[in-house]
Amino acid sequence: MDFMISHFCDEENHPAVYKNTRKRSIQDGAFAPMVSGNAEIGSDSENRLPPEMELGNIEYKAKLVNPSLPRLEHLITQMKWRLREGQGEAIYEVGVEDGGQMSGLSDLELKESIFTLKNNGRFLECQHGHFDREGRDSKRQHCTSYCRRSSRTESSGEPAIHRTQISSSRGLGYDGNGKTRLNLFRYPHEVRTGKTSSICLDVIGFDNKGKLINYAKNTLEELVEKSSKLVTLIDLAGDSKYLKTTIHGLSGYSPHFSCLLVSAETGPTATTREHLGLIAALNIPLFVVVTKIDLVDKETLSGVLRNVRTLLSRAGMTSHGKMLKTTRDVVRAAQKLQTSSIVPILSVSSVTGEGFRLLRTLLNLLSTAGTSESRLQLASEPAHFSIEELYNVPHVGTVVGGMLAEGQLPEGADVLVGPMKDGSFAKTKIGSIYRCKQPIRCVFPGEVASIALTLPPNVVLRRGMVLTSNAVPPMVCHRFVANLFLLYSSTRVSEGFQATVYIGSVCQTATVCMIDGTALQQGKWSRVELRFAYQPEAIRAGCPIIFRQGKTKGMGEVIELLPQDA
Repeated sequence: MDFMISHFCDEENHPAVYKNTRKRSIQDGAFAPMVSGNAEIGSDSENRLPPEMELGNIEYKAKLVNPSLPRLEHLITQMKWRLREGQGEAIYEVGVEDGGQMSGLSDLELKESIFTLKNNGRFLECQHGHFDREGRDSKRQHCTSYCRRSSRTESSGEPAIHRTQISSSRGLGYDGNGKTRLNLFRYPHEVRTGKTSSICLDVIGFDNKGKLINYAKNTLEELVEKSSKLVTLIDLAGDSKYLKTTIHGLSGYSPHFSCLLVSAETGPTATTREHLGLIAALNIPLFVVVTKIDLVDKETLSGVLRNVRTLLSRAGMTSHGKMLKTTRDVVRAAQKLQTSSIVPILSVSSVTGEGFRLLRTLLNLLSTAGTSESRLQLASEPAHFSIEELYNVPHVGTVVGGMLAEGQLPEGADVLVGPMKDGSFAKTKIGSIYRCKQPIRCVFPGEVASIALTLPPNVVLRRGMVLTSNAVPPMVCHRFVANLFLLYSSTRVSEGFQATVYIGSVCQTATVCMIDGTALQQGKWSRVELRFAYQPEAIRAGCPIIFRQGKTKGMGEVIELLPQDA
Protein backbone atom coordinates (compact mmCIF):
# COMPACT_ATOMS: atom_id res chain seq x y z
CA MET A 1 0.00 0.00 0.00
CA ASP A 2 1.46 3.38 -1.04
CA PHE A 3 1.06 6.50 1.03
CA MET A 4 2.77 9.81 0.81
CA ILE A 5 4.01 12.02 3.57
CA SER A 6 3.84 15.79 3.66
CA HIS A 7 4.30 19.10 5.34
CA PHE A 8 7.58 20.28 6.62
CA CYS A 9 9.07 22.18 3.68
CA ASP A 10 11.22 25.26 3.97
CA GLU A 11 9.77 28.43 2.54
CA GLU A 12 11.67 28.06 -0.75
CA ASN A 13 9.57 25.00 -1.54
CA HIS A 14 6.40 26.69 -0.30
CA PRO A 15 3.59 27.04 -2.85
CA ALA A 16 3.99 30.80 -2.73
CA VAL A 17 7.53 30.50 -4.10
CA TYR A 18 7.15 27.85 -6.79
CA LYS A 19 9.66 29.64 -9.00
CA ASN A 20 12.37 27.35 -7.66
CA THR A 21 10.64 24.24 -8.98
CA ARG A 22 13.15 22.04 -10.80
CA LYS A 23 12.13 20.91 -14.27
CA ARG A 24 12.75 17.29 -15.10
CA SER A 25 12.84 15.42 -18.38
CA ILE A 26 11.32 11.98 -18.74
CA GLN A 27 12.69 8.90 -20.41
CA ASP A 28 10.69 5.70 -20.71
CA GLY A 29 8.04 7.16 -18.42
CA ALA A 30 10.44 7.96 -15.58
CA PHE A 31 11.91 11.26 -14.49
CA ALA A 32 15.55 12.19 -15.10
CA PRO A 33 17.09 15.53 -14.08
CA MET A 34 17.66 18.10 -16.82
CA VAL A 35 20.57 19.62 -14.93
CA SER A 36 23.30 17.79 -13.12
CA GLY A 37 23.67 18.14 -9.39
CA ASN A 38 22.62 14.89 -7.78
CA ALA A 39 24.73 14.27 -4.72
CA GLU A 40 27.00 11.31 -5.06
CA ILE A 41 27.45 8.79 -2.28
CA GLY A 42 31.09 7.93 -1.97
CA SER A 43 34.01 7.69 0.38
CA ASP A 44 34.73 11.42 0.20
CA SER A 45 31.20 12.27 1.35
CA GLU A 46 31.85 10.39 4.56
CA ASN A 47 34.60 12.90 5.50
CA ARG A 48 33.09 16.06 4.08
CA LEU A 49 29.79 17.88 4.38
CA PRO A 50 28.44 20.54 2.01
CA PRO A 51 29.90 24.00 2.70
CA GLU A 52 28.21 25.91 5.49
CA MET A 53 25.41 28.25 4.39
CA GLU A 54 24.93 31.68 5.90
CA LEU A 55 21.16 31.20 6.00
CA GLY A 56 19.33 28.24 7.48
CA ASN A 57 19.50 26.45 10.84
CA ILE A 58 22.76 24.45 10.42
CA GLU A 59 25.99 25.79 11.95
CA TYR A 60 29.51 24.33 11.60
CA LYS A 61 32.10 24.67 14.38
CA ALA A 62 35.64 23.29 14.31
CA LYS A 63 35.73 23.34 18.13
CA LEU A 64 34.40 25.35 21.05
CA VAL A 65 37.07 25.08 23.73
CA ASN A 66 37.39 27.70 26.53
CA PRO A 67 35.83 30.59 24.60
CA SER A 68 36.40 34.11 25.93
CA LEU A 69 33.50 36.22 27.21
CA PRO A 70 33.18 38.24 23.97
CA ARG A 71 33.32 34.96 22.05
CA LEU A 72 30.57 33.50 24.24
CA GLU A 73 28.36 36.52 23.60
CA HIS A 74 28.92 36.09 19.87
CA LEU A 75 28.12 32.36 20.05
CA ILE A 76 24.87 33.03 21.93
CA THR A 77 23.82 35.63 19.37
CA GLN A 78 24.70 33.20 16.60
CA MET A 79 22.64 30.42 18.22
CA LYS A 80 19.66 32.76 18.51
CA TRP A 81 19.98 33.45 14.76
CA ARG A 82 20.12 29.73 13.87
CA LEU A 83 17.14 29.00 16.15
CA ARG A 84 15.19 31.76 14.46
CA GLU A 85 16.10 30.45 11.03
CA GLY A 86 14.94 26.95 12.04
CA GLN A 87 11.74 28.16 13.69
CA GLY A 88 13.00 27.00 17.08
CA GLU A 89 15.45 24.31 15.95
CA ALA A 90 19.19 24.49 15.28
CA ILE A 91 21.69 21.79 14.28
CA TYR A 92 25.35 22.17 15.20
CA GLU A 93 28.06 20.16 13.43
CA VAL A 94 31.08 20.21 15.75
CA GLY A 95 34.49 19.21 14.43
CA VAL A 96 33.63 20.53 10.97
CA GLU A 97 35.25 23.47 9.16
CA ASP A 98 33.15 26.10 7.38
CA GLY A 99 34.01 24.49 4.06
CA GLY A 100 32.57 21.15 5.21
CA GLN A 101 35.84 19.32 5.90
CA MET A 102 35.75 17.20 9.08
CA SER A 103 38.83 18.36 10.97
CA GLY A 104 38.20 16.05 13.93
CA LEU A 105 38.16 16.45 17.71
CA SER A 106 39.89 14.69 20.54
CA ASP A 107 37.75 13.27 23.34
CA LEU A 108 38.59 16.23 25.58
CA GLU A 109 37.87 18.79 22.85
CA LEU A 110 34.58 17.08 22.10
CA LYS A 111 33.56 17.11 25.76
CA GLU A 112 34.44 20.79 26.20
CA SER A 113 32.71 21.79 22.95
CA ILE A 114 29.49 20.06 23.99
CA PHE A 115 29.78 21.72 27.43
CA THR A 116 29.98 25.14 25.72
CA LEU A 117 26.91 24.39 23.58
CA LYS A 118 24.95 23.23 26.61
CA ASN A 119 25.77 26.40 28.55
CA ASN A 120 24.71 28.57 25.61
CA GLY A 121 21.53 26.54 25.29
CA ARG A 122 20.70 26.96 28.96
CA PHE A 123 20.97 30.72 28.54
CA LEU A 124 18.43 30.51 25.70
CA GLU A 125 16.30 27.88 27.50
CA CYS A 126 17.07 25.19 24.90
CA GLN A 127 17.31 21.43 25.23
CA HIS A 128 20.06 19.44 23.52
CA GLY A 129 20.80 16.04 22.10
CA HIS A 130 24.05 14.99 20.44
CA PHE A 131 25.26 12.15 18.26
CA ASP A 132 28.88 11.00 17.92
CA ARG A 133 30.64 9.53 14.92
CA GLU A 134 33.96 7.68 14.88
CA GLY A 135 36.48 8.71 12.20
CA ARG A 136 38.92 6.58 10.22
CA ASP A 137 41.76 7.44 12.60
CA SER A 138 39.71 6.43 15.64
CA LYS A 139 39.33 10.08 16.62
CA ARG A 140 35.90 11.55 17.17
CA GLN A 141 35.50 13.50 13.97
CA HIS A 142 31.93 14.58 14.08
CA CYS A 143 29.31 15.50 16.66
CA THR A 144 25.87 16.91 16.08
CA SER A 145 24.06 18.87 18.76
CA TYR A 146 20.36 19.27 18.05
CA CYS A 147 18.82 22.24 19.88
CA ARG A 148 15.18 23.18 20.31
CA ARG A 149 13.41 25.97 22.11
CA SER A 150 11.57 25.03 25.24
CA SER A 151 8.27 26.39 23.92
CA ARG A 152 6.63 26.49 20.50
CA THR A 153 5.88 29.91 19.06
CA GLU A 154 2.44 30.59 17.67
CA SER A 155 3.80 32.03 14.45
CA SER A 156 6.05 29.15 13.60
CA GLY A 157 5.20 27.22 10.48
CA GLU A 158 4.18 23.73 11.45
CA PRO A 159 5.65 20.66 9.80
CA ALA A 160 3.22 18.18 8.41
CA ILE A 161 3.68 14.70 7.16
CA HIS A 162 1.46 12.29 5.40
CA ARG A 163 0.05 10.09 8.05
CA THR A 164 1.13 6.51 7.67
CA GLN A 165 -1.01 3.52 8.62
CA ILE A 166 1.29 2.88 11.58
CA SER A 167 0.41 3.44 15.20
CA SER A 168 2.55 6.48 15.96
CA SER A 169 -0.31 8.85 16.77
CA ARG A 170 -2.28 6.46 18.98
CA GLY A 171 0.57 4.63 20.67
CA LEU A 172 -1.02 1.26 19.90
CA GLY A 173 0.47 -1.87 18.40
CA TYR A 174 -0.80 -3.15 15.06
CA ASP A 175 -2.32 -6.63 15.01
CA GLY A 176 -1.90 -7.16 11.25
CA ASN A 177 -5.68 -7.33 10.76
CA GLY A 178 -6.63 -3.66 10.57
CA LYS A 179 -6.87 -2.80 14.27
CA THR A 180 -5.14 0.59 14.34
CA ARG A 181 -6.02 1.75 10.84
CA LEU A 182 -9.67 2.04 11.93
CA ASN A 183 -8.62 5.29 13.65
CA LEU A 184 -7.91 6.76 10.19
CA PHE A 185 -11.07 5.97 8.30
CA ARG A 186 -13.81 8.54 7.77
CA TYR A 187 -16.41 6.51 5.84
CA PRO A 188 -18.05 3.07 6.27
CA HIS A 189 -16.78 1.79 2.91
CA GLU A 190 -13.21 2.47 4.05
CA VAL A 191 -13.78 0.25 7.07
CA ARG A 192 -15.24 -2.51 4.86
CA THR A 193 -12.51 -2.44 2.22
CA GLY A 194 -9.54 -1.42 4.41
CA LYS A 195 -8.59 1.19 1.78
CA THR A 196 -8.27 4.93 2.32
CA SER A 197 -10.36 6.92 -0.15
CA SER A 198 -10.26 10.39 1.43
CA ILE A 199 -7.78 12.88 2.85
CA CYS A 200 -7.40 12.61 6.61
CA LEU A 201 -5.26 14.79 8.89
CA ASP A 202 -3.97 14.22 12.42
CA VAL A 203 -1.05 15.37 14.54
CA ILE A 204 1.76 14.03 16.67
CA GLY A 205 4.26 16.07 18.65
CA PHE A 206 7.74 16.04 20.11
CA ASP A 207 8.77 17.68 23.36
CA ASN A 208 11.91 19.79 23.82
CA LYS A 209 13.98 16.62 24.39
CA GLY A 210 12.77 14.91 21.23
CA LYS A 211 10.38 12.52 22.99
CA LEU A 212 7.26 11.52 21.04
CA ILE A 213 3.97 12.96 22.34
CA ASN A 214 0.88 11.13 21.05
CA TYR A 215 -2.63 10.12 22.11
CA ALA A 216 -1.46 7.14 24.15
CA LYS A 217 -1.49 9.10 27.43
CA ASN A 218 -2.65 12.53 26.29
CA THR A 219 -5.75 14.25 25.03
CA LEU A 220 -5.40 16.42 21.94
CA GLU A 221 -5.23 19.54 24.11
CA GLU A 222 -2.45 18.02 26.22
CA LEU A 223 -0.60 16.86 23.11
CA VAL A 224 -0.53 20.39 21.67
CA GLU A 225 0.36 21.95 25.03
CA LYS A 226 3.26 19.59 25.79
CA SER A 227 4.80 19.61 22.30
CA SER A 228 7.52 22.02 21.24
CA LYS A 229 7.21 20.64 17.69
CA LEU A 230 4.01 19.51 15.99
CA VAL A 231 3.90 17.25 12.93
CA THR A 232 0.69 17.17 10.89
CA LEU A 233 0.17 13.75 9.33
CA ILE A 234 -1.85 13.61 6.12
CA ASP A 235 -3.15 10.24 5.03
CA LEU A 236 -3.60 9.85 1.26
CA ALA A 237 -5.09 7.00 -0.72
CA GLY A 238 -2.68 4.33 -1.95
CA ASP A 239 -5.11 2.55 -4.27
CA SER A 240 -5.05 3.58 -7.94
CA LYS A 241 -8.86 3.80 -7.86
CA TYR A 242 -8.54 6.97 -5.77
CA LEU A 243 -5.63 8.53 -7.67
CA LYS A 244 -7.50 11.81 -8.21
CA THR A 245 -7.86 12.21 -4.45
CA THR A 246 -4.16 11.52 -3.98
CA ILE A 247 -3.23 14.10 -6.63
CA HIS A 248 -5.48 16.67 -4.98
CA GLY A 249 -3.91 16.03 -1.57
CA LEU A 250 -0.36 16.37 -2.89
CA SER A 251 -1.08 19.39 -5.08
CA GLY A 252 -3.53 21.22 -2.83
CA TYR A 253 -1.88 20.79 0.57
CA SER A 254 1.64 21.41 -0.79
CA PRO A 255 3.34 19.01 1.65
CA HIS A 256 6.76 19.87 3.01
CA PHE A 257 7.89 16.24 2.71
CA SER A 258 6.43 13.07 1.24
CA CYS A 259 6.79 9.49 2.41
CA LEU A 260 6.32 6.69 -0.10
CA LEU A 261 5.29 3.45 1.60
CA VAL A 262 6.32 0.22 -0.11
CA SER A 263 5.13 -3.19 1.05
CA ALA A 264 7.95 -5.69 1.58
CA GLU A 265 5.56 -8.41 0.35
CA THR A 266 4.89 -6.92 -3.09
CA GLY A 267 7.72 -4.45 -3.60
CA PRO A 268 7.23 -1.37 -5.84
CA THR A 269 4.09 -1.59 -7.97
CA ALA A 270 2.71 0.37 -10.91
CA THR A 271 0.91 2.61 -8.43
CA THR A 272 4.20 3.20 -6.59
CA ARG A 273 5.71 4.40 -9.85
CA GLU A 274 2.69 6.63 -10.46
CA HIS A 275 2.97 8.22 -7.02
CA LEU A 276 6.71 8.71 -7.38
CA GLY A 277 6.12 10.53 -10.66
CA LEU A 278 3.64 12.87 -8.95
CA ILE A 279 6.10 13.62 -6.14
CA ALA A 280 8.87 14.35 -8.65
CA ALA A 281 6.56 16.55 -10.76
CA LEU A 282 5.62 18.61 -7.70
CA ASN A 283 9.24 18.73 -6.50
CA ILE A 284 8.47 17.46 -2.98
CA PRO A 285 11.38 16.10 -0.88
CA LEU A 286 10.91 12.36 -0.41
CA PHE A 287 11.85 9.48 1.85
CA VAL A 288 10.81 5.84 1.48
CA VAL A 289 9.53 3.51 4.21
CA VAL A 290 9.42 -0.24 3.47
CA THR A 291 6.67 -1.78 5.63
CA LYS A 292 5.66 -5.31 6.69
CA ILE A 293 9.26 -6.49 7.02
CA ASP A 294 8.13 -9.06 9.61
CA LEU A 295 6.48 -11.04 6.77
CA VAL A 296 9.59 -11.53 4.59
CA ASP A 297 13.11 -12.90 4.94
CA LYS A 298 16.32 -10.90 4.52
CA GLU A 299 16.85 -12.02 0.92
CA THR A 300 13.39 -10.87 -0.13
CA LEU A 301 13.87 -7.56 1.69
CA SER A 302 17.19 -7.03 -0.12
CA GLY A 303 15.44 -7.61 -3.45
CA VAL A 304 12.77 -5.02 -2.59
CA LEU A 305 15.49 -2.54 -1.68
CA ARG A 306 17.21 -3.08 -5.04
CA ASN A 307 13.94 -2.53 -6.87
CA VAL A 308 13.29 0.68 -4.91
CA ARG A 309 16.75 1.99 -5.77
CA THR A 310 16.21 1.22 -9.45
CA LEU A 311 12.89 3.06 -9.42
CA LEU A 312 14.43 6.07 -7.69
CA SER A 313 17.32 6.21 -10.15
CA ARG A 314 14.89 6.24 -13.09
CA ALA A 315 13.16 9.18 -11.41
CA GLY A 316 16.41 11.14 -11.31
CA MET A 317 16.88 10.55 -7.57
CA THR A 318 19.63 8.88 -5.58
CA SER A 319 18.97 6.51 -2.69
CA HIS A 320 20.84 7.03 0.58
CA GLY A 321 22.91 3.89 0.04
CA LYS A 322 21.88 1.19 2.49
CA MET A 323 18.78 1.34 4.62
CA LEU A 324 19.14 3.64 7.62
CA LYS A 325 20.28 1.50 10.55
CA THR A 326 21.63 3.91 13.18
CA THR A 327 20.67 7.24 14.69
CA ARG A 328 23.76 8.77 13.12
CA ASP A 329 22.53 7.66 9.68
CA VAL A 330 19.17 9.29 10.34
CA VAL A 331 20.77 12.59 11.40
CA ARG A 332 22.82 12.76 8.22
CA ALA A 333 19.84 11.75 6.09
CA ALA A 334 17.59 14.43 7.61
CA GLN A 335 20.11 17.11 6.66
CA LYS A 336 20.70 15.84 3.11
CA LEU A 337 16.98 15.39 2.48
CA GLN A 338 16.54 19.17 2.47
CA THR A 339 19.57 20.07 0.37
CA SER A 340 19.83 17.39 -2.31
CA SER A 341 17.92 14.79 -4.31
CA ILE A 342 19.09 11.95 -2.05
CA VAL A 343 16.22 9.76 -0.81
CA PRO A 344 16.60 8.02 2.59
CA ILE A 345 15.11 4.51 2.92
CA LEU A 346 13.88 3.00 6.19
CA SER A 347 12.27 -0.35 6.98
CA VAL A 348 9.61 -0.90 9.67
CA SER A 349 7.16 -3.43 11.02
CA SER A 350 3.94 -2.08 12.48
CA VAL A 351 3.41 -5.41 14.28
CA THR A 352 6.78 -5.88 16.00
CA GLY A 353 7.70 -2.18 16.17
CA GLU A 354 11.06 -2.76 14.47
CA GLY A 355 12.40 0.41 12.85
CA PHE A 356 10.01 2.79 14.59
CA ARG A 357 12.70 4.39 16.76
CA LEU A 358 14.58 5.53 13.65
CA LEU A 359 11.38 6.68 11.94
CA ARG A 360 10.45 8.78 14.99
CA THR A 361 13.96 10.24 15.04
CA LEU A 362 13.68 11.21 11.37
CA LEU A 363 10.32 12.92 11.92
CA ASN A 364 11.78 14.74 14.90
CA LEU A 365 14.79 16.01 12.93
CA LEU A 366 13.04 17.06 9.72
CA SER A 367 12.85 20.82 9.71
CA THR A 368 10.82 23.51 7.98
CA ALA A 369 13.83 25.77 8.23
CA GLY A 370 13.66 28.71 5.87
CA THR A 371 15.10 32.16 5.98
CA SER A 372 13.39 34.46 8.44
CA GLU A 373 13.37 37.18 5.77
CA SER A 374 11.30 35.06 3.38
CA ARG A 375 8.80 34.18 6.11
CA LEU A 376 8.42 37.84 7.08
CA GLN A 377 8.03 38.76 3.44
CA LEU A 378 5.30 36.14 2.94
CA ALA A 379 3.47 37.40 6.04
CA SER A 380 3.49 40.96 4.67
CA GLU A 381 1.89 39.97 1.35
CA PRO A 382 -1.89 40.04 0.73
CA ALA A 383 -3.55 36.96 2.22
CA HIS A 384 -4.03 33.95 -0.08
CA PHE A 385 -5.84 31.02 1.58
CA SER A 386 -6.65 28.01 -0.64
CA ILE A 387 -9.94 26.28 0.19
CA GLU A 388 -9.44 22.51 0.25
CA GLU A 389 -12.42 21.29 2.29
CA LEU A 390 -15.98 22.52 2.97
CA TYR A 391 -18.06 21.76 6.07
CA ASN A 392 -21.47 22.74 7.40
CA VAL A 393 -21.13 22.69 11.19
CA PRO A 394 -24.28 22.87 13.36
CA HIS A 395 -24.59 26.14 15.31
CA VAL A 396 -21.52 27.47 13.48
CA GLY A 397 -22.40 27.50 9.77
CA THR A 398 -19.99 27.30 6.85
CA VAL A 399 -16.45 26.23 7.70
CA VAL A 400 -13.61 26.02 5.17
CA GLY A 401 -10.38 24.10 5.58
CA GLY A 402 -7.15 24.74 3.74
CA MET A 403 -3.71 26.31 3.85
CA LEU A 404 -2.54 29.92 3.95
CA ALA A 405 0.23 30.50 1.41
CA GLU A 406 0.80 34.20 2.03
CA GLY A 407 -0.29 37.00 4.35
CA GLN A 408 -2.15 36.73 7.64
CA LEU A 409 -5.79 35.99 8.47
CA PRO A 410 -6.81 37.22 11.94
CA GLU A 411 -10.06 36.37 13.65
CA GLY A 412 -12.81 38.88 12.78
CA ALA A 413 -11.14 40.15 9.58
CA ASP A 414 -13.12 41.19 6.53
CA VAL A 415 -12.01 39.18 3.49
CA LEU A 416 -13.04 38.27 -0.04
CA VAL A 417 -13.93 34.76 -1.21
CA GLY A 418 -14.06 33.60 -4.82
CA PRO A 419 -13.90 33.56 -7.72
CA MET A 420 -17.53 33.01 -8.63
CA LYS A 421 -18.57 31.84 -12.11
CA ASP A 422 -18.46 35.43 -13.37
CA GLY A 423 -15.00 35.99 -11.87
CA SER A 424 -16.23 38.20 -9.02
CA PHE A 425 -15.49 37.91 -5.30
CA ALA A 426 -17.96 38.08 -2.42
CA LYS A 427 -17.34 39.90 0.86
CA THR A 428 -17.32 37.77 3.98
CA LYS A 429 -16.13 37.92 7.57
CA ILE A 430 -13.90 35.46 9.44
CA GLY A 431 -15.42 34.00 12.57
CA SER A 432 -13.60 31.49 14.72
CA ILE A 433 -10.33 29.84 13.59
CA TYR A 434 -9.17 26.36 14.59
CA ARG A 435 -5.79 24.76 14.03
CA CYS A 436 -4.96 21.24 15.22
CA LYS A 437 -8.53 21.32 16.58
CA GLN A 438 -7.54 24.14 18.93
CA PRO A 439 -8.87 27.74 18.74
CA ILE A 440 -6.33 30.33 17.59
CA ARG A 441 -6.44 34.07 16.90
CA CYS A 442 -4.57 34.26 13.59
CA VAL A 443 -3.30 32.07 10.73
CA PHE A 444 0.24 32.60 9.39
CA PRO A 445 1.91 31.51 6.12
CA GLY A 446 2.35 27.76 5.71
CA GLU A 447 -0.29 26.87 8.31
CA VAL A 448 -3.30 24.62 7.74
CA ALA A 449 -6.47 25.77 9.53
CA SER A 450 -10.27 25.58 9.61
CA ILE A 451 -12.04 28.94 9.35
CA ALA A 452 -15.70 29.74 10.04
CA LEU A 453 -17.17 32.26 7.59
CA THR A 454 -20.19 34.54 7.71
CA LEU A 455 -21.43 34.36 4.11
CA PRO A 456 -23.96 36.58 2.34
CA PRO A 457 -27.08 34.88 0.92
CA ASN A 458 -26.86 32.95 -2.35
CA VAL A 459 -23.07 32.52 -2.18
CA VAL A 460 -22.09 28.91 -2.92
CA LEU A 461 -18.53 27.87 -2.13
CA ARG A 462 -16.52 25.17 -3.87
CA ARG A 463 -13.13 23.56 -3.51
CA GLY A 464 -10.44 25.56 -5.29
CA MET A 465 -11.69 29.00 -4.25
CA VAL A 466 -9.47 31.34 -2.24
CA LEU A 467 -9.81 33.73 0.67
CA THR A 468 -7.92 36.94 0.14
CA SER A 469 -7.42 40.35 1.70
CA ASN A 470 -10.33 42.73 1.23
CA ALA A 471 -8.23 45.41 -0.44
CA VAL A 472 -6.51 43.51 -3.26
CA PRO A 473 -8.40 40.64 -4.96
CA PRO A 474 -6.09 38.32 -6.92
CA MET A 475 -6.03 38.14 -10.69
CA VAL A 476 -8.65 35.78 -12.12
CA CYS A 477 -8.19 34.13 -15.50
CA HIS A 478 -10.01 31.87 -17.95
CA ARG A 479 -6.86 31.31 -20.00
CA PHE A 480 -3.24 30.79 -19.07
CA VAL A 481 0.05 29.65 -20.60
CA ALA A 482 1.98 26.68 -19.25
CA ASN A 483 5.25 24.97 -20.06
CA LEU A 484 4.20 21.31 -20.36
CA PHE A 485 6.15 18.07 -20.62
CA LEU A 486 4.15 15.19 -22.09
CA LEU A 487 5.04 12.00 -20.22
CA TYR A 488 2.84 9.60 -22.14
CA SER A 489 -0.12 9.68 -24.51
CA SER A 490 -1.85 7.04 -26.60
CA THR A 491 -3.70 9.72 -28.59
CA ARG A 492 -2.70 12.89 -30.45
CA VAL A 493 -2.67 15.94 -28.15
CA SER A 494 -3.39 18.95 -30.36
CA GLU A 495 -5.56 22.06 -30.27
CA GLY A 496 -9.03 21.27 -28.92
CA PHE A 497 -7.81 18.40 -26.71
CA GLN A 498 -9.40 18.43 -23.24
CA ALA A 499 -7.81 17.15 -20.03
CA THR A 500 -8.11 17.59 -16.27
CA VAL A 501 -5.54 19.99 -14.84
CA TYR A 502 -4.43 20.14 -11.20
CA ILE A 503 -2.96 23.48 -10.08
CA GLY A 504 -2.71 23.72 -6.30
CA SER A 505 -6.23 23.19 -5.00
CA VAL A 506 -7.76 23.83 -8.43
CA CYS A 507 -9.04 20.79 -10.31
CA GLN A 508 -10.91 21.53 -13.54
CA THR A 509 -11.17 20.48 -17.17
CA ALA A 510 -9.12 22.65 -19.51
CA THR A 511 -8.99 22.86 -23.31
CA VAL A 512 -5.78 23.19 -25.31
CA CYS A 513 -6.13 26.43 -27.30
CA MET A 514 -2.67 26.83 -28.80
CA ILE A 515 0.59 24.85 -28.99
CA ASP A 516 4.06 25.79 -30.17
CA GLY A 517 3.88 23.33 -33.04
CA THR A 518 1.13 21.10 -34.35
CA ALA A 519 0.86 18.77 -31.34
CA LEU A 520 2.47 17.90 -28.04
CA GLN A 521 5.32 15.43 -28.48
CA GLN A 522 6.03 12.78 -25.89
CA GLY A 523 9.27 13.38 -24.02
CA LYS A 524 9.55 17.06 -24.97
CA TRP A 525 8.66 20.42 -23.41
CA SER A 526 6.10 22.61 -25.18
CA ARG A 527 4.57 26.02 -24.56
CA VAL A 528 0.79 25.53 -24.38
CA GLU A 529 -2.13 27.91 -23.96
CA LEU A 530 -5.03 26.40 -21.97
CA ARG A 531 -8.55 27.57 -21.20
CA PHE A 532 -10.66 26.48 -18.24
CA ALA A 533 -13.86 24.83 -19.47
CA TYR A 534 -16.36 25.95 -16.82
CA GLN A 535 -15.28 28.97 -14.79
CA PRO A 536 -12.30 31.23 -14.13
CA GLU A 537 -9.81 30.43 -11.38
CA ALA A 538 -7.43 32.41 -9.16
CA ILE A 539 -4.16 30.66 -10.03
CA ARG A 540 -0.65 32.12 -9.98
CA ALA A 541 2.36 31.99 -12.27
CA GLY A 542 5.07 29.63 -11.08
CA CYS A 543 2.71 26.96 -9.75
CA PRO A 544 3.27 23.32 -10.84
CA ILE A 545 0.60 21.83 -13.09
CA ILE A 546 -0.39 18.20 -13.61
CA PHE A 547 -2.16 17.41 -16.92
CA ARG A 548 -4.13 14.14 -17.19
CA GLN A 549 -6.77 12.51 -19.35
CA GLY A 550 -7.06 8.74 -19.40
CA LYS A 551 -3.61 7.41 -20.20
CA THR A 552 -2.39 10.85 -21.26
CA LYS A 553 -0.09 12.30 -18.59
CA GLY A 554 1.89 15.51 -18.46
CA MET A 555 3.44 17.89 -15.98
CA GLY A 556 4.90 21.36 -16.03
CA GLU A 557 4.57 24.89 -14.71
CA VAL A 558 2.20 27.83 -15.16
CA ILE A 559 4.24 30.63 -16.71
CA GLU A 560 1.72 33.34 -17.63
CA LEU A 561 -1.86 34.37 -16.81
CA LEU A 562 -3.89 35.92 -19.63
CA PRO A 563 -6.46 38.68 -18.97
CA GLN A 564 -10.08 37.67 -19.21
CA ASP A 565 -10.62 39.72 -22.36
CA ALA A 566 -7.65 38.05 -24.14
